[in-house]
Amino acid sequence: MPISFRLPAMVAATSLVAALIALPAVAQQSGPRVLVPQAPVAPTAPAAPTQPGVSQPAGQQQPATRPAPVALPPKVAEEAERLGRAWLARIQPKAPEVKPDLGQAYAAQDRFLAAAMPSRPAQLGWKLTLTARTTQEMFGARAPVVGRIFAGQILENGADVPRDVGARPTVEVDLAVTVKDAGIMQATNPLEVAAHLATVSAYIDVPDLLLASGEPLNAETLAMINAGMRTGVVGKAVPVQPTPEFVAAMAEMQVKALDGHGGLIVESRSSAIMGQPLNALVWLIGHLKARGESLKPGDLITLGAISRPLPLKEGQVVRAVYTGLPGGPLEAQLSVK
Repeated sequence: MPISFRLPAMVAATSLVAALIALPAVAQQSGPRVLVPQAPVAPTAPAAPTQPGVSQPAGQQQPATRPAPVALPPKVAEEAERLGRAWLARIQPKAPEVKPDLGQAYAAQDRFLAAAMPSRPAQLGWKLTLTARTTQEMFGARAPVVGRIFAGQILENGADVPRDVGARPTVEVDLAVTVKDAGIMQATNPLEVAAHLATVSAYIDVPDLLLASGEPLNAETLAMINAGMRTGVVGKAVPVQPTPEFVAAMAEMQVKALDGHGGLIVESRSSAIMGQPLNALVWLIGHLKARGESLKPGDLITLGAISRPLPLKEGQVVRAVYTGLPGGPLEAQLSVK
């Protein structure tokens, strides 16, 4: 039963809201519930200081000017559609025979999505990947890669994820935020960004690398396949406090992935995301402006992997625990069936 996943600018619920919308790739299965995180109303806090050069009040923005469309070579479009059909069927294809530039790869993302999701649901937000320098080096990237998140792809905390949810699924510990108001498009630094966020959540990403093992996967192909977005589990959300202390704590969280017995799988820090997770949002704002797009109130944004990718194994339990943030620890958990 489809529902709207757009969050209001101020949220008053203290629990997560779920919706029974199946993943596009597993529409014939009885899947876990899907949701968008909601959180208590954030306490009153001073707004971030206005930076020189910002000529309009927070909450107002100039209409986005959409740039001229990128010319898409027919062969690139064909390859994107081929990969989209493989995503839908959950089979591992070969790498594209042609290598587009990054602009062409983003233009081809729409062709991929048209084939992968013939009845495309409403967009829920944005997925960032390659936000760590190590992963950028692995994929030959100079910047993060962006994909779109759709209704039905975000699962309830504690959800069971099918082992065959994707063609080549993995597990990564991630972080998610929700947008409070459109003024975020005028933010130029982490503190300003924080003033326009509603919540921050624990998030476990289950990306789909799609290509057959051994096939080359670079940043351009990753952009073409929608940043590998397949599904993910969002956990506890807390209100974002637009204070220097909260913003600093965002970069200092200790993050652990634990198994079902409490054993340590991997350990990292939130600073793995561009030194400060909110830097990823600053980058995304600039990226979307260049594409003539913008963030909207209620958008869910996943900020990129904090941990290395983990294999998705049947019977596996992954629990992500984040400590060091005001408001208490964040947690998210999934089980693989």
